[in-house]
Amino acid sequence: MEKKVALVLLAAGDSRRFQGNKLLSKFKGKVMYRYIVDQIGRFPEDYFCRKILVTQYDEIAEDLCQAGYEVIRNHDSQLGISHSIHLAVEQMDGTEDAICFAVCDQPWLKQETIEAMLENWEQSGNGLACLIHQGEFGNPAVFSKQYLPELLTLTGDVGGKRIIRRHQEDLYLYEVEDGKELVDVDVRQ
Repeated sequence: MEKKVALVLLAAGDSRRFQGNKLLSKFKGKVMYRYIVDQIGRFPEDYFCRKILVTQYDEIAEDLCQAGYEVIRNHDSQLGISHSIHLAVEQMDGTEDAICFAVCDQPWLKQETIEAMLENWEQSGNGLACLIHQGEFGNPAVFSKQYLPELLTLTGDVGGKRIIRRHQEDLYLYEVEDGKELVDVDVRQ
C-alpha cells in the first residue's frame, strides 16, 4: 500500500449488552479480541504505518504492547466510543494519510476482506471507506486525514458512521459477500 494508514483497534467498550467483558470472554476456543489481532497479524509487518490499541483492559494492553502495538489507555470508557476515537486521533503525528478503525468483537472478519477494502479504497481516490453488506455499513472504516478534525467533534456513544453518512459522495464501499463478517458479538453464545 502506498498510503500511510494507521490501524486503530478499539477495545475499550463496557460490553453492557453482553453482561461482562466480551473481549476477554472465550468465543469458539479463544478470547474474542484475539480474532482481529490474529487477522491483522497476517499482514506484512510494514503494511500499516502504525498499529494502535485503545483499551481500558490491562490484559489486552499487555498482550498487544508485547505484539508491537502502541497502547492508549481509555480511563473514561463511560464517555462512549467517541472518546476512544478522540484518544486515537489526538495521537496522530501528521505523517499518516488515514486511520483505519477496527473493532475487536467481529470474530468472523477476515484479513483478506480488510486488505481488499484498503487496496480498493486507495485506488478509488476517495477520502472514506467502509465495509458494507446489503446496504448496512460495517467496520472497519477508513478516514483520510482531512476528516480527523470532524472525528474530534463526535460525542457520546457515536462513532464514525455519522461522518460516513454525512460524506457519502467521498465514500468507497466494499461489499462483503458473507454478511457474517460484519457481525459483532453483543450477546453470549
